[in-house]
Amino acid sequence: MASGGWGWFTTVVSILIGQATVVTMGFVNNRSQARREAQARAAERYKVTAERRETFELAQLVEVNTLLRNAMMALHAFVTARRHYRSRLREDPSAPPETHRQPMLDASAASDAALDALRSQIGFILADDVRALADTAEKDLTLAAAAVLLDEPVDPGALGARANAAYEALSARLRDIYATRESAMPAP
Repeated sequence: MASGGWGWFTTVVSILIGQATVVTMGFVNNRSQARREAQARAAERYKVTAERRETFELAQLVEVNTLLRNAMMALHAFVTARRHYRSRLREDPSAPPETHRQPMLDASAASDAALDALRSQIGFILADDVRALADTAEKDLTLAAAAVLLDEPVDPGALGARANAAYEALSARLRDIYATRESAMPAP
C-alpha cells in the first residue's frame, strides 16, 4: 500500500512540475517575443524617422540649389540693368535720371528678394559642410549686390567659383542620400 500511495503522489508532483515548466517557458517565450517586437517597433520608428529626414533634406537641397541659381540670375540681371542705366545716363545726360531708373530698381528689388529667399532656406540644410558653402556663396552674392549699387566692380569669376562650390556640395549631398537609399533597398 505504501508503494501505491507514493505512486499517485509522484504522478501528481510530476504533473505539477510539468505545468510549472510549461507556465515558466510560456512566460519566458512571451517575454522574449515582447522584447523582439519592441526592438522591431524601435527599428521601424528609426527607419521612418530616417526616411522623413532624408525626404526633408532632399527637398531642402533641391530648394536651395534652385534659389541659389535664381539669386545668381537675379544678380546678373541687376548688374546688366545697372550697366544699362549708367550707359543711358552717359548717352543722354539731359534726361532726368528717374526716366531710366525704374528697370534698375526693379532688378535690384528682384535680386534682394532672391537673396532673401535663399537666405531663409540655407539654415534648413542639415549637412554642416554644405550649409557653410551655401552660406558663403549667399554672403558673396549679397556683397556683390551691394557693390553693384555703389558702382564698384564685381568679380563674376569669384562669384561663379563660390556658387559652383556650393552647387557641387549640394549635388554631392544629393548623390550621397540617393546612394544610401539605393543600398538600403532590398534586392528583388
